[in-house]
Amino acid sequence: MIMRVPHAALAIAVAAGLAACSFTRPPVERATYDLAPARGAAPAAATRSVTLKVKPFRTVPPYDGREFLYRKSDGQLVADFYNGFAAGPGELVTTATTDWLKASGLFGAVLEPGISADAAYALEGTVLAVYGDLRDGKRPAAVLDVQVYLVRAVSDGRELVLDRRFSERADLPDAAPETLAKGYNEALARILGRLERDLGALALKR
Repeated sequence: MIMRVPHAALAIAVAAGLAACSFTRPPVERATYDLAPARGAAPAAATRSVTLKVKPFRTVPPYDGREFLYRKSDGQLVADFYNGFAAGPGELVTTATTDWLKASGLFGAVLEPGISADAAYALEGTVLAVYGDLRDGKRPAAVLDVQVYLVRAVSDGRELVLDRRFSERADLPDAAPETLAKGYNEALARILGRLERDLGALALKR
């Protein structure tokens, strides 16, 4: 004898089965890392009266995701689903740059993105590359490449004051994700230190 199961009952049974499977499946654990480079003491130069506004840095593909990327010896760029940044690389570099320049003493004020106040100067940037270089298995490294522009507001538009590209490679003792995260912070600290020196050498006008 063939028994016919109502569609509603069948749907409930299927849903219950899927729910039971989901309960037995262990949750996926993902580790995320911040970019918070450590800096030394502020420079001895006197604080300038000019105001700087840091605008959001953008990130070019394929580096604009949160997952860590690894460049392999065969040329592949492989994403790590289980380890990555706490936010987009551009967002993290923007925040780190703002905090770094606030502590530098180079400007009367440094405004973060989202502040509506005007500033005489604006800092803009692009993250061109951020990846773990595993092409040489014995010499892993964290690679960070950033383009930065300093723009001054003038009566007839905007004037480009500084155009710099900073590329840094931090050698790592191993290729573990937490080691890579430390390498990114080391590379970013070098970049921001170089940027700070370049900005400090400029004769900025109000």
